[in-house]
Amino acid sequence: MTHRRHALRGQVSDPNPSPGSAFTLLELLVVVATLAILASLLLPAFGRAKGAARATECRHNLRTLGLAMQMYTGDFAAYPATAGFGIMGFGERYGWLMQDDWKMTLVPFIGVRGDQFVDRADTMRVLRCPQIVANEDGKRGQGQYALNASGTAPLRSPLDLGLGGSAEGGGWAVKPTPESRVRSPASLIAVGDVMPGPTMGEMFWTTGAFDACSPNRSRWPGDGHSGRANVLFADGHVESARQTNWIANTATARRRWNNDHEPHPETWSRP
Repeated sequence: MTHRRHALRGQVSDPNPSPGSAFTLLELLVVVATLAILASLLLPAFGRAKGAARATECRHNLRTLGLAMQMYTGDFAAYPATAGFGIMGFGERYGWLMQDDWKMTLVPFIGVRGDQFVDRADTMRVLRCPQIVANEDGKRGQGQYALNASGTAPLRSPLDLGLGGSAEGGGWAVKPTPESRVRSPASLIAVGDVMPGPTMGEMFWTTGAFDACSPNRSRWPGDGHSGRANVLFADGHVESARQTNWIANTATARRRWNNDHEPHPETWSRP
């Protein structure tokens, strides 16, 4: 009988459980608040890590373009010329791409020949920055690269100050810039991130040629990497700096745009 009472007693729940046997509402709220604080701390760190990875991929792209440009100049003793022409390309895996004339000139030196490169996602990724940038109207597009076509002079200027050639007779024909004209390749900007232009429906326009002296911001180096732009120099090395450093209205900054390594202040003003 004693054993039966002990067995029955073991089957009855304790009406007064100890305080440590379950979470109280206050404890649950503390846990939830702690998780929320941790998330608020970790998410920005993850975002910064993702942005840093994109900036690294961008610099890798520019180094690849630098190698392609060196091979091009090795064959032709001149840099790719540009008249400012380009068409919009699209691929499901890489998104929108401005197919600027100077980019198309370098495509064979990246490893793709023929006119079917538009389906080669790996090549298309090299031709544009992976960083996603937002335009003023809220539309979004993937970053692009621009060429230092005319230095501190306007595009298609008769002055041959950049890498993209000079126009003759006011027409669209462009004479390539000889490799021998570049006084200091390590100090001359060649290619880099550029600001996004206005949207056109689901597409967006981006210039393929820099003009650091223009009042039009879409012709400036970009600010998509936390206010910074990655820039390739003519000797193949890549630098990263804040956008304001690239477009500073100083002789030191402007020298880096001109192939004779002179500031040419007479070219700084734009109508």
